[in-house]
Amino acid sequence: MQEEIDNIIFEFKKFNPSVISFGESIMDNRIEEFEKKFNLILPNDYKYFLKKINGLSLLGNEILGIGNKQEDLIETYYWEHYKVKYPQFPYIIPFSPDGGGNFYCFDTSKLSNGVCPIVFWASNYVYTNEDQPEIANESFVEFLKEVFIEWVLENFDYDGESI
Repeated sequence: MQEEIDNIIFEFKKFNPSVISFGESIMDNRIEEFEKKFNLILPNDYKYFLKKINGLSLLGNEILGIGNKQEDLIETYYWEHYKVKYPQFPYIIPFSPDGGGNFYCFDTSKLSNGVCPIVFWASNYVYTNEDQPEIANESFVEFLKEVFIEWVLENFDYDGESI
């Protein structure tokens, strides 16, 4: 898993710095504080990602970090669970906004061996225990490969120019 994240970060570094920005590595206990505050466990691949690059913005796509800007993982989790009309389930962790109020999220109810699926949470939909959000990817690594590498490179080159 760590090698896969390192390879993905290597791929990210191919992008022109004008179209990508990285958060600063987490070297303190912010990850553990998040987990303790919300009584949740983040997936191992995401924790490793945060320790290497604490969040990411690439051509309008974003991965939230912890404590690296105003809208971080903590503020977003709080907002999406306590301030919205249709709150997320407690075990859902929103980490990547789609720009339309929806989120890609970790479904930590299915965390196994440090890995959990990524679900797409539509903010204006009322989910129930029987009607769960759709699984988008089986892991954070797979999400990064598909959404942040494959989809971006289908439309843009490494300089951010449309293909």
